[in-house]
Parts: sequence; C-alpha cells; structure tokens
Amino acid sequence: MADNAVRPNLKADKFDAYLKENHLNFFFRDPVPNDPNGTVVFKSNIEAEGQKLPVGIITDNTIYTIIRVQIGTGLVKDSNRERFNAFLNELNRGYKVFKYVAADDGTVYLDSCIPSSNEAFDPQIVRVVLDVIVNHLQEEYKTIMKKVWD
Repeated sequence: MADNAVRPNLKADKFDAYLKENHLNFFFRDPVPNDPNGTVVFKSNIEAEGQKLPVGIITDNTIYTIIRVQIGTGLVKDSNRERFNAFLNELNRGYKVFKYVAADDGTVYLDSCIPSSNEAFDPQIVRVVLDVIVNHLQEEYKTIMKKVWD
C-alpha cells in the first residue's frame, strides 16, 4: 500500500458490525472523504430535556476514538464566559470518562476519548461510555442550561 493511501478503518468496521449485531440502528455511518487517517463518524442524537443533541463517534486509524456531544452553540458569551467556564471546570473535576470543552465560538461540547489499537478496539466499551454520557445528560442538562442564563 502506498504511503499516501488511506488504510481501511478497522475500528469503524468493528463498530458497524457491533451496531448491526445488536440491532442498534440509530447511527448513520459518515466516512470523511480522502482523509489520510480513514476517519469515519457515526452520527446520531441524544435526547435531553426534549432537546436533540448531536453526537458523533469519531473513529480513525489513530489510537483514539472520540465520542463528541454538541451541548449547544453560542452558549459561552463575553457576559458569562468566566462564570460558565468555572462551572464547566467544576463539572470536569467530577467526571473521569468525559470532559466539557468550550470552543472559541461559544459552542460547548462534551468529549470522551477512548484509546485503543485497531486490534484491541472494543465497541462495547464505546457503548458503555455513551450510556454513561446519556445518563449524565439526562440528569445535568437542565442545570447546564440554567447556568448559561444565570
């Protein structure tokens, strides 16, 4: 295989097989065209307080698999930046498996990084972490949004 050729994404194939085997049909497989790391994003939504939050499980040929949930856009503003970032840091200290991140444009994400080789990748671990995230958001989403508007 040429050095610049895209290698098959074995983690994506394993995750796809896991989804099919377990009849989990709520993810859409979206390969990133011409990506040298063979990135494939599995897209779906998580419901929290009646809101649909976009979630992506990002797999590629690196050792990292990322679960990313978009909590909301434009949540962090100049008027609440210091207070809201302090709140996110407080949340981050309480959870080991994921962290909140505020982007420069004010979008807030919840990210979880699951390292593994292609051979050691375990789709069930991804599912367990995603379940932890879903449970967390069902409990905390309302509080997070209140902090945005305080």
